[in-house]
Amino acid sequence: MKQTILLIIMTMFFTGSMAWSRTITVKISNIRGDNGMILVMAQSGKESKPVYGMAKPEKGEATVTLENVEWEQFDLSVFHDENGNHKMDFTDDHKPAEGYVMKNCKTQKEEETVKLKLYYPSSE
Repeated sequence: MKQTILLIIMTMFFTGSMAWSRTITVKISNIRGDNGMILVMAQSGKESKPVYGMAKPEKGEATVTLENVEWEQFDLSVFHDENGNHKMDFTDDHKPAEGYVMKNCKTQKEEETVKLKLYYPSSE
């Protein structure tokens, strides 16, 4: 009897946990080349553990799927790591040298798609 009750409680806990997880599909456009990787991070405040994803750009676009996003509201940070060093590069005059975009998102469904366009502030 105790095992049955424990099993029911554990099932309710895990089912409830899964219901709060979201899958976020991030579609990125305006990528200036197929080199490097597109890196994506979702985070809800500086104290939360970020969710990361990455994809290889193709023909100016990339799609990254973030699994198990626990928050209804979060910030998305995306940048085009063109040289593969896993950090944002800057020009001599301290402008970003690689494309990026940031967006505050609020989701209502368990699966959502966010469309973003990269911005390249430095002149080529």
